[in-house]
Order: sequence, then structure tokens, then C-alpha cells
Amino acid sequence: MVAKNAPGPEPKTPKPPKIMSKPLPQILDEMDENIRAAAEAARKAEEAARAAKEAASAATKASGEAEKRAEEAKKAGQMAAETATRAAAEAARKAEETAKGARLAAEAAMKKAEEADLGAKAAIESFRKAAEEAARKAQEAANAARAAAEMAAKSAQKAASDATKKAEDAARKAVEASEAARLAAEGATQTAEEAVADAIRKMEELEQTAKAAAAAAERAAQEAAARAQEKAMLATQGVQEAIELANAAGKQADDDAKQARTARANLTQTLSAETAVNAEQSGRKAKRSASAAYQAADTAQIKAQAADSAGDEALNTAALVTGRLAERVEEAGTEAKEAAAKGLQAADKTRKKAEQADIAGDEALEAASQALHQMVMQAEALSKAAEAAAEAARKASLAAEKAAQEAARKAEADVKAASAEAARKAEAAKVAAQESAKRAEEVSRAAKAAAEEARTATEKSAVRAEEVSRQAIAAAEAAGRAAEEAGLKAAEAMPRAMVKKLLGSWEFMLFLIIAMLAAIFGAVAISVGISSIGLG
Repeated sequence: MVAKNAPGPEPKTPKPPKIMSKPLPQILDEMDENIRAAAEAARKAEEAARAAKEAASAATKASGEAEKRAEEAKKAGQMAAETATRAAAEAARKAEETAKGARLAAEAAMKKAEEADLGAKAAIESFRKAAEEAARKAQEAANAARAAAEMAAKSAQKAASDATKKAEDAARKAVEASEAARLAAEGATQTAEEAVADAIRKMEELEQTAKAAAAAAERAAQEAAARAQEKAMLATQGVQEAIELANAAGKQADDDAKQARTARANLTQTLSAETAVNAEQSGRKAKRSASAAYQAADTAQIKAQAADSAGDEALNTAALVTGRLAERVEEAGTEAKEAAAKGLQAADKTRKKAEQADIAGDEALEAASQALHQMVMQAEALSKAAEAAAEAARKASLAAEKAAQEAARKAEADVKAASAEAARKAEAAKVAAQESAKRAEEVSRAAKAAAEEARTATEKSAVRAEEVSRQAIAAAEAAGRAAEEAGLKAAEAMPRAMVKKLLGSWEFMLFLIIAMLAAIFGAVAISVGISSIGLG
């Protein structure tokens, strides 16, 4: 007895199906090959069954044909026997009738012979013999006909027997062929059924594999669709931000372009250092805004192209999934495509504004450069005028110094008998004249330095030249005031009689006139130069 607690045989764990152990294209190719093999096996089985059916049909037809021919032969033999029997009977009947007619004729002849003449016994005997001979021949003919009929009947029976035997052999062979065909058909059918069952089994396995592959492909498609949706949404957000930046950059470029055009118009109306610097700064600002707008437009275009590509990818993956996910992915792809179109439009619009700002900046910079060049040219002319005025002032100061020295010498010669106070004042006048000459020399050096600085100045040279010109004017005015003070001090140092004498002296009057004219000429020249710059 087997123990109740004896462990039974451990159930074999079925091997898990090899799902996705091969690539999907290879699996699909194997499915196609197995389907084609099953179809080929089914076709061959169908052909074998058809051939067996045709063989059975041919055997049945041959058997029927043999039976039909045997029946026809049997009927032909029977008909031949009947025909021979009828012919023999007819021949016997005719022979009997002939014999009967001959006998009657003989009897009639004998009767006539007996009646005609007893001498005709020989004729009668000959007639009797002829009649017997005719009767004998008729009997032989009847016997021959009967024998022929019997022989024909036997031949017909033999032919019928042979035909029946052949028909039976043909029928037997047909039955054997039909049985062989049936067995072949059954074998072919069994082979076809086995092939179909094997094909169905393989189809089921492949169907399971295909279902698993389809499920995996569906999961992969869903994951790809989710990634495409996220990518499309990020691309849409990126292109929207790029559109905002491009619009802002385009607006800034537009505003700076307007400002540059306004500064250029102001510079055209009023040529000055301030308007030139303003035009130069506005032009550079417009150029910077144009560069930023170009960069923003390029960024918007790049992100728009990326959004368009992401939209196409999302729409393509949306076609591989179904349900709500497909709707969301398709919506994200459509939004990305629309945002891409708007991004390209914004990029083109911003690029046009950047181009206008770049042109306006170039025009403003060109106008500022021309204005600064013109102002530098005017500053150079002004510096030359200031240098000439300084030279004239220097010469006037030298002349004034000489005149003062001459006047002091004459005054010293005329007032040798004067008091010590008069001598001190004369000395003071001399010192004042020397101081005036020194200041005039400083003014001349300052004017020369200003002229040199004006020639080597850059963009700010006009403002610097204007300032130096103001300093030169102030120095010239100071020189004039110093000369006046020197004259006053010299006048105070002299007695009234000497003053009258000096005032009546042409040399002293010429000195004063030259000094005043030099100061006035320098101031007027500098002022006229500055005015010409401002008005230009």
C-alpha cells in the first residue's frame, strides 16, 4: 500500500513563454513563414484529398463503365443467342415448309404420274428421290442451323461470361483503387489535419507572442507619446517665452531707433557738442538694441523650429495610441505647431525692427561722426584764430612793455628832481608794466597750448576747445585789465604835469591804443569762433 502522507510527484513548473526574447520584426517574419507553411500544408492536403477523390471517382466511374460494358456484352450475347435461335428456328421452319412443299409437290407429281401414266414410274422415282434429297438437304440445313444456333448461343454465353468476368475484375480493381484512394485520402487528410493542427498551435504561440509584442509595443508607444507630449509642452513654453523676449527686444529696438532718428534730426538742426554727443550715444544704443533684437529673433526662430519638430513628433505618436492619451498628445502637438508659427512670425517681425534700429543707429553715428569732424575742423580754425590773437596780444604786451619802459625812462629823466615818493611810484609803474608783460606772455603760452590741444582733440575736442577758448578770452580780458591797471599806476606815480605831458605824448597814447586793441581783438576773435561753432 502506498502511504497516505507520501509526497506525490512534484508538478513540473512550466517554462515561461519566451516573450519578447526576439525582436518584433523577426517574430513577425517567423509568423509569416509559419502561416505560409500551414497554408502550403493545407493546400497539399487539399490537393491530395482532391487527387484521392478524383481517383475514387475515376475508379467508381471505371467500375460503373465495366459493369455497364459487361451488362452490354451480356445483353449482346443474349441478343445474339436469341437472334441465332430465331434464325435457326426460322431456317428449320423454312426447311420444314420447303420439305412439306416438296413432299406435297412430290405427292402431287406422284399422283399426277400415277394418273398420267404408269410409265412414268422412273420419273416419279426420280422425283421421289429428288424430293427425298430435298427433304434430306432441308433436314441437314435445319440441323446445321440448329447447330449454328447452339454454337452461337454457346459463343454468346462464353462472351457474356468473359465480359462478366472482365467486368468483375474491373469492378474489383476499381474497388481496390477506390479503397487505396480512400486510404490515401484518409492519410492525406490525417497529414493535413496534423499539419493544420501544428500550424494552429504555432499560430497560437505566435499569436501569444504577437499579443505580448503588441502589448509591449503599445506600452512603448504610450511612453513615447507621453515623452512627446512633455517635449511638445516644454517646446511650446520655450517658444512663448522666446516670443515675449523677442517682442520686448523689438520694442526696445524700435524705441531706440526712434530716439536715434530724433537725435539725428536735432543734430541736423543744431550743430553743437551736446547734440553730437547725444546723437553718438543714441546711435550706439540703437546698435546695441538691434544686436539684442537680432539675437532674440534668432533664439525665437530656433525655439520655433524645435517646437515645430516637437509638434510633428507628438502628432505622429498620437496616431499610435488611443483614448484620452491620444487626445492630450494631439492637443499638445497642435499647440506646439501653432506656437511655432507664431514664433516664426515674431522672429521675422523682430528681425525687421532690429534692421531698422541698426540702420537708424548707423545713420546717427554717421551724422555724429560728421558733426564731430566738422566741429574739430572749426575748433582747429578757432585755435588758429586764438593763436593769432595770443600772438597779437603778446606783441601788444611787448609793445606796451617797451612803451612803459620808455615812458618810465622819460618820466625818470623828467622827474629826477622829484621826491622819493614819485620815484617809488615810478618804480611801481615799471614793475606793473613788467607784470603786465609777464601776464601777456602767459596768455600767449596758454593760447598756444589751447591751439595745440584743439588740433589733437578727439570726440570731446569741441567742448574742450570751447572751454580753452573761454580761458583764453578770460586771460585776454585779464591782460587788458592788467594793462589798464599798469597805466593807472603809472599815471598815479607821475605828477600831474608829467601826466599831462605823457597824455600829450604820442608814444604813450599809441602804447595804450595798441594794448587795448590787442585785448579787444583777441576777445572778439575767440568769441566769433565760438559763435560760429554754436551756430553751425
